[in-house]
Amino acid sequence: MSESPTTPPELTRRVAQAHARILELLDRRKGDDDPAAAATELPGWSRGHVLQHLADNARAFERQARYALQGRLVAVYDGGQRGRDRAVEQGARRPLPLLRGDLESAQRDLEEVWARLSADDWHRPVRFRNATVLDTALARWREAEIHAVDLDLGYRPRHWPLPFALHALDFLAPRTPPGLRLTVSATDTGFSRTTGAGTPVEVAGTLRDLAAWMAGRSTDGDLHTSAPRLPLLAPWPPDPAD
Repeated sequence: MSESPTTPPELTRRVAQAHARILELLDRRKGDDDPAAAATELPGWSRGHVLQHLADNARAFERQARYALQGRLVAVYDGGQRGRDRAVEQGARRPLPLLRGDLESAQRDLEEVWARLSADDWHRPVRFRNATVLDTALARWREAEIHAVDLDLGYRPRHWPLPFALHALDFLAPRTPPGLRLTVSATDTGFSRTTGAGTPVEVAGTLRDLAAWMAGRSTDGDLHTSAPRLPLLAPWPPDPAD
């Protein structure tokens, strides 16, 4: 069962809200000495790395949609994974005003392309995950909401919209560890889901904390498990760069 928004207009509205929120969070930090150089919880990535990646990712998905309208499949990032990583490293050390402006422009261009799509266009194939334009919009939602937390600007998993937390749990269900029958139970909503096969283990907490844990991010509250410790999750579903 998918917990994702059911229509492209609803999904794009939620992505646009996430886009605007990131810019608002950045604007609150104006006047800091060097906010782009601040560390994040992502190994080896500063806040500038996250912002550069968000801008590059928006351009990548704008490119996927634009070429899909022409009936063409193109790589997600120019130069594949190496090109993606090189662009992030080169752009990450720029001053915050340049990073913010770049991000705002990239997000606006993406939203403008989406606004031109017909109902049928959303189901056009793309190279990303060998999926559809609609799947890139769901991926962008994940990028915007999760990396907004990574920026460490006061936005936390507890602030995630409930539909996003449900979608994240849906998307990240493949992280269920092999050999476990994992039940995640939300103490605040009554939501419960069981995935996998093997030894039964339950993890309980608020819905948003469960989503944060599955996303590999720190939680705002405690999680409780029937196992001696929280299970080690399987890898994140890979995002192709080629």
